[in-house]
Amino acid sequence: MSRLALTSVENKVHLHHRIMASLTVQASWVDAESGNTVFVEGLTENLGENSALVNLNILPPVGSEVRLRIYDEEKTIIEVPTQVIRVERDPSKPLAALSVLENLKKWKQNALTAAQKWVTRNWQLNYDEEWVN
Repeated sequence: MSRLALTSVENKVHLHHRIMASLTVQASWVDAESGNTVFVEGLTENLGENSALVNLNILPPVGSEVRLRIYDEEKTIIEVPTQVIRVERDPSKPLAALSVLENLKKWKQNALTAAQKWVTRNWQLNYDEEWVN
């Protein structure tokens, strides 16, 4: 009969918080077939502690390295190397899940702060009126 060892470390649930924000991005990568650099603009769906889900019209291949630049009102917030970990090829909403490869501390400080500010700004613009139940 096998026994399971349960400790507080094994049972700890890791919650990664994501911020649902729509920030402008530019993604660029080198096309493996042509060798040309592809530049695509899009919007974030959400930002996590070490990842981003972005809506792009042209999707990079899974596993490829993508340079991700996030903007807020034409100003660059951060530019980081990422790797594509998943794509969703829905024609109405093509998405790429990107994992941040470097500068995680700067990512958390700059990208997540900008996303939180976007949420606050969007909330204030849309909900300044009195709440209706």
